[in-house]
Amino acid sequence: MGHMHLGGALEGELKPFDSRMFFRLMGYLRPYRWWLAGSLASLFVAAVAAQAGPYLLGRAIDEFINPAGPAASLPMDARLGGLDLYALLFAASLIVTWLAEYGETYCMSWAAQNSIFDLRSALFRHLQRLGLKWFDARPAGVIMSRVINDVQTLDELLSSGLTTVFGDLVRLLVIVTIMLGMNVRLALASFITIPPLLLMVFYFRPRILQAHRQVRTRVAEINANLQESISGVRVTKSFVREEENFEEFSLRNQNNYDATVAAEFLMSIFQPGVMLIGALGTAVVLWYGGSIIMRETLDGLARGTLGPGTLAAFLVYVQRFNHPLQNLSSFYTQMQSAMASCEKIFAIMDTDPGVKDAPGSRDLPPIQGRVHFEDVDFAYEGENLVLRNADLRVEPGSRVALVGHTGAGKSTMINLLCRFYDPVRGRVTVDGHDLREVTLQSLRSQLGIVLQDTFLFSGSVRDNIAYGKLDADDGEIRRAALAVNAHAFIEELPAGYDTPVGERGGNLSVGERQLISFARALLRDPGILILDEATSSVDAYTELLIQHALDTLLEGRTSFIIAHRLSTIRNADQIVVLEDGRIVEWGTHSELIRAGGHYAELYRVQFATE
Repeated sequence: MGHMHLGGALEGELKPFDSRMFFRLMGYLRPYRWWLAGSLASLFVAAVAAQAGPYLLGRAIDEFINPAGPAASLPMDARLGGLDLYALLFAASLIVTWLAEYGETYCMSWAAQNSIFDLRSALFRHLQRLGLKWFDARPAGVIMSRVINDVQTLDELLSSGLTTVFGDLVRLLVIVTIMLGMNVRLALASFITIPPLLLMVFYFRPRILQAHRQVRTRVAEINANLQESISGVRVTKSFVREEENFEEFSLRNQNNYDATVAAEFLMSIFQPGVMLIGALGTAVVLWYGGSIIMRETLDGLARGTLGPGTLAAFLVYVQRFNHPLQNLSSFYTQMQSAMASCEKIFAIMDTDPGVKDAPGSRDLPPIQGRVHFEDVDFAYEGENLVLRNADLRVEPGSRVALVGHTGAGKSTMINLLCRFYDPVRGRVTVDGHDLREVTLQSLRSQLGIVLQDTFLFSGSVRDNIAYGKLDADDGEIRRAALAVNAHAFIEELPAGYDTPVGERGGNLSVGERQLISFARALLRDPGILILDEATSSVDAYTELLIQHALDTLLEGRTSFIIAHRLSTIRNADQIVVLEDGRIVEWGTHSELIRAGGHYAELYRVQFATE
């Protein structure tokens, strides 16, 4: 295994704030705006109620507990009654805070999760509509990252980021207002720690973020290496590569260790540093406030401008003041990551599907099976044509075999017939209907396709056979399996038709998977059946079973067969030979053998090597 370059696809990217992207994202919250409004209102109440506690505590100390307070001359019962009132108010503020935070969390979670549900659903639905050309150019892992990781980033922003920043702004405003209202001098003294705190936050935050991005990249490299090692374990053991694989894994593991240690080193400086600045702020307030109280007491000011209760409240507010500042600094980074995710997600959603229903397209009537390729040119990329001037007429019920060397254009013709792609020039018609003028659903629902690389989905054998016809009953499923000689081996499975096939059909042999794919295609009773190298991966016995089934199954149905084994197509009504994207010969097996052209040469070479 070589060294894989994962690049930016695995690293958390940052983008400047983009108002257009942001408001487009907020559009997904619009249907739930009343829930959002309820969350923000609850958050405002919670922020105010939470900061009332220290203020009430300070007032209770200064007025009723301080021997030199204004209530010192009142009877003990009156002082206790006042203290009871403040205690009840303090308890009430806690209850209000709890209820408001519950409301804020519930309402925001409802709005955020529903909007993320809508976004992820819209993204997946659009992915289903995109043409194969788009998927051909992108690794599956990158697409999955968009649907999972990038949407999760937006989920974090909507679920907690927005409410956190709003709540922190409200908390800061309330704290500053209360502190200035209680004692301007002490408030200004407590703000002295703000500059060093901001300097530390803005210096360390980008570096810590970069360090953690590096850790995520290293972890992703380990996961990719591990996945590749597990998937290729048979090859590894065959070539006795265990030690080399371990050395490569150890290198990636060491890189992850180094990145993690570097990140933790920065955190070990940053977090204690923030705590130290906060403690220094507390010390400044304690020293300055205490000195004011002591001077006023020495000067005989029994009821000075600053009481011990006010000082105690200030100490609490100073501790609470630093946390929102840290949150606000990290929110900007969170917003940058969200903007990068927005850009990637909306880039997908803005991608034109390419192959789609044209305006005014109509449903294709039940297929009779007349197919015509009319002077078709096609290129997957640019002007590099892989099909040139292809002209082919196929009558209903005909068996057409497409042969030629790899890259000759056989699968391309099938892709155009299924309208996975559209021709660059010319057109493809079925029963006289241009495929670009009929709906995709009405076309593809009448096609049966069996590919060389059989793909089975997680689930039972029954689920996979009925994949293209979900309303099929047990009798239909069994008849389809019987028709392709799959019923016998299915009945021998541990749970018969209910046996799980495993991931990608891993619990079954290659031949068994292929037979199930035949049953899946034939259950739909398609008007046109397409077999793309469908027997190339099965053994001779299984191929014989399939050949016996095909004689009955293809009767009266237009079929296109791609096969490298020319022995499997000798009974075709028409054999079409392609060379470098051009149709160079067509006819029956015997006609082409007598012609002594490309097909005869292919046939001679193949049987000479078998």
